[in-house]
Amino acid sequence: MPMENEILCSTIKVARMAKRMTQEELAEKIEITAKHMSQIESGRSAPSLKALYLLAKTLNFSVDDVFFPESSNGAELRRKVERRLRECTESELHIICATV
Repeated sequence: MPMENEILCSTIKVARMAKRMTQEELAEKIEITAKHMSQIESGRSAPSLKALYLLAKTLNFSVDDVFFPESSNGAELRRKVERRLRECTESELHIICATV
Protein backbone atom coordinates (compact mmCIF):
# COMPACT_ATOMS: atom_id res chain seq x y z
CA MET A 1 0.00 0.00 0.00
CA PRO A 2 1.50 3.40 -0.97
CA MET A 3 2.29 5.82 1.88
CA GLU A 4 -0.43 8.29 0.78
CA ASN A 5 -3.00 5.51 0.92
CA GLU A 6 -1.86 4.50 4.41
CA ILE A 7 -2.15 8.09 5.59
CA LEU A 8 -5.62 8.44 4.05
CA CYS A 9 -6.84 5.16 5.60
CA SER A 10 -5.49 6.14 8.99
CA THR A 11 -6.88 9.68 8.77
CA ILE A 12 -10.35 8.40 7.94
CA LYS A 13 -10.36 5.77 10.69
CA VAL A 14 -9.02 8.09 13.40
CA ALA A 15 -11.42 10.90 12.43
CA ARG A 16 -14.38 8.48 12.33
CA MET A 17 -13.54 7.10 15.75
CA ALA A 18 -13.08 10.62 17.16
CA LYS A 19 -16.63 11.37 16.01
CA ARG A 20 -17.73 8.11 17.69
CA MET A 21 -19.22 6.80 14.45
CA THR A 22 -19.33 3.23 13.23
CA GLN A 23 -18.28 2.39 9.69
CA GLU A 24 -21.95 1.70 8.97
CA GLU A 25 -23.04 5.14 10.20
CA LEU A 26 -20.35 6.89 8.18
CA ALA A 27 -21.13 4.84 5.09
CA GLU A 28 -24.78 5.84 5.35
CA LYS A 29 -23.87 9.54 5.69
CA ILE A 30 -21.70 9.51 2.58
CA GLU A 31 -24.05 7.22 0.65
CA ILE A 32 -21.84 4.17 0.14
CA THR A 33 -22.14 0.61 1.42
CA ALA A 34 -20.70 -0.43 4.76
CA LYS A 35 -18.58 -3.00 2.91
CA HIS A 36 -17.08 -0.30 0.68
CA MET A 37 -16.39 1.88 3.76
CA SER A 38 -14.55 -1.05 5.36
CA GLN A 39 -12.52 -1.54 2.17
CA ILE A 40 -11.61 2.17 2.08
CA GLU A 41 -10.42 2.14 5.70
CA SER A 42 -8.38 -1.01 5.14
CA GLY A 43 -6.82 0.31 1.94
CA ARG A 44 -8.31 -2.40 -0.27
CA SER A 45 -10.37 0.18 -2.18
CA ALA A 46 -10.03 3.89 -2.92
CA PRO A 47 -12.90 6.33 -2.40
CA SER A 48 -14.39 8.09 -5.38
CA LEU A 49 -13.84 11.82 -5.62
CA LYS A 50 -17.39 12.40 -4.33
CA ALA A 51 -16.87 9.98 -1.43
CA LEU A 52 -13.52 11.57 -0.57
CA TYR A 53 -15.13 15.02 -0.52
CA LEU A 54 -17.97 13.79 1.71
CA LEU A 55 -15.54 11.98 4.00
CA ALA A 56 -13.42 15.10 4.45
CA LYS A 57 -16.48 17.26 5.02
CA THR A 58 -18.23 14.83 7.38
CA LEU A 59 -15.11 13.97 9.37
CA ASN A 60 -13.65 17.46 9.30
CA PHE A 61 -10.20 16.77 7.82
CA SER A 62 -8.17 18.42 5.08
CA VAL A 63 -7.45 16.38 1.97
CA ASP A 64 -4.44 18.63 1.30
CA ASP A 65 -2.80 17.56 4.53
CA VAL A 66 -3.35 13.90 3.68
CA PHE A 67 -1.67 14.16 0.28
CA PHE A 68 0.80 16.98 1.03
CA PRO A 69 1.72 16.60 4.73
CA GLU A 70 5.10 18.27 4.28
CA SER A 71 3.55 21.61 3.30
CA SER A 72 1.23 22.11 6.26
CA ASN A 73 3.30 24.48 8.50
CA GLY A 74 0.51 24.48 11.08
CA ALA A 75 -2.07 25.52 8.49
CA GLU A 76 -4.14 22.39 9.06
CA LEU A 77 -4.25 23.02 12.78
CA ARG A 78 -5.52 26.55 12.15
CA ARG A 79 -8.16 25.24 9.71
CA LYS A 80 -9.20 22.58 12.19
CA VAL A 81 -9.61 25.19 14.95
CA GLU A 82 -11.61 27.43 12.61
CA ARG A 83 -13.90 24.54 11.60
CA ARG A 84 -14.44 23.60 15.25
CA LEU A 85 -15.18 27.23 16.19
CA ARG A 86 -17.90 27.37 13.53
CA GLU A 87 -19.59 24.45 15.28
CA CYS A 88 -19.58 26.14 18.71
CA THR A 89 -22.56 27.74 20.37
CA GLU A 90 -22.34 31.39 21.36
CA SER A 91 -21.89 30.34 24.98
CA GLU A 92 -19.00 28.04 24.07
CA LEU A 93 -17.40 30.85 22.06
CA HIS A 94 -17.53 33.13 25.11
CA ILE A 95 -15.78 30.47 27.20
CA ILE A 96 -13.12 29.95 24.54
CA CYS A 97 -12.56 33.68 24.20
CA ALA A 98 -12.18 34.10 27.96
CA THR A 99 -9.74 31.19 28.06
CA VAL A 100 -7.57 32.61 25.29
